[in-house]
Amino acid sequence: MGRKKTNPSANPVDRREAFISGCRRIVLKLGTKVLLAYDRGEREAEIRRLVEDIAAFREKGYEFSIVTSGAVGLGMKELGLDSRPTDIKKIQALASIGQTLLMQKWNALFEARGVRTGQILLTYDIIENRNRFLHARDCLRALIGFKGIPIINENDSVAVEELKFGDNDTLSALAAVLLDADLLVLFSDIDGVFSRNPHRYADAERISYVDRIDDSLFSRIEDKQNGLSLGGMRSKLLAAQRSASMGTGVVITSGMNPNLRDILQGRDIGTFIRPEEKYEKKRKRWIFFNHKIRGKIIVDEGAENALVHGSKSLLPGGIVRTEKEFPEGSIVGIYNLRNEMIGKGITHYSSEDIEKIKGRRTDQVRAFSTKRFSEEVIHRDNMIVLTGRQG
Repeated sequence: MGRKKTNPSANPVDRREAFISGCRRIVLKLGTKVLLAYDRGEREAEIRRLVEDIAAFREKGYEFSIVTSGAVGLGMKELGLDSRPTDIKKIQALASIGQTLLMQKWNALFEARGVRTGQILLTYDIIENRNRFLHARDCLRALIGFKGIPIINENDSVAVEELKFGDNDTLSALAAVLLDADLLVLFSDIDGVFSRNPHRYADAERISYVDRIDDSLFSRIEDKQNGLSLGGMRSKLLAAQRSASMGTGVVITSGMNPNLRDILQGRDIGTFIRPEEKYEKKRKRWIFFNHKIRGKIIVDEGAENALVHGSKSLLPGGIVRTEKEFPEGSIVGIYNLRNEMIGKGITHYSSEDIEKIKGRRTDQVRAFSTKRFSEEVIHRDNMIVLTGRQG
């Protein structure tokens, strides 16, 4: 879906409008607070207006997917619990109760407009296994092809700690990658990112446009713990950072009064985070998003320069050592001698084999290779360089 090129010399409002006017594939994320407010009858008109806007824009050729929290919260409400349990088994049980209620609500909302919905429950292992990643992507695309709206949530009823995203803001960033989305809208309980905590300071000012998310922006955030939801503004900024780094524009705005129509018209609502250039190769986007690396490859200065500035593949000669054991085909981090991650990629060799061939010329590798021979340890097409980009 073609997006308009933005003029870097234009003012932020015009750049925002120019970018969003070309967006057609949209991911919306609504959190627990927003959904529970609707469930209590406090925001029914607002949520129904959001659904009406989605239906209207779909008729103009837009595609929507919704990442929704709230299963555990609805389960707690159903059982009369005031605070979130810490026992994983109880959380899983609450999620199984609440997920049914959550889908009932979304189905009822969209049924009135004759729109189909489909439930998509994910766990983190789809990121670690590329085949599962591709199957999830294909399922989402097929559902949209059937004119349905994917309702995406983490599968809390089966997820254990090592298979959890942590919060649905992270899940929404994954959905944006899976769908190759143009725009991710993160609905929050406040209207965007502010210069100071707006709940504490009357002079807090909304930040309308962010060119790049950095540590100075994170330092402004004061998140409060909440017994119902896991995310906060920090998690939204992390999700926005990852999405923008993958080429998806992001809007963080209030979900208590969601104004999708104005957002998609490029109006100055909430905070807009400018996207960076997309990785053209889909495999590189998967590598970028997968942040759980299996091990490390440490390289010398010559290899670092070749990777960062020369767009080269990683050869055995520039490798100093490996850390942690990993099999071939793993996603590993590439580190310089200062222990800074400069890239990551899919390794052709296991850590055991790399230790045999490290520091050797390519013409010497064949004699030491125990499996099929490859000149490169990590080919350039299976690698991303993180220097100058957020990893």
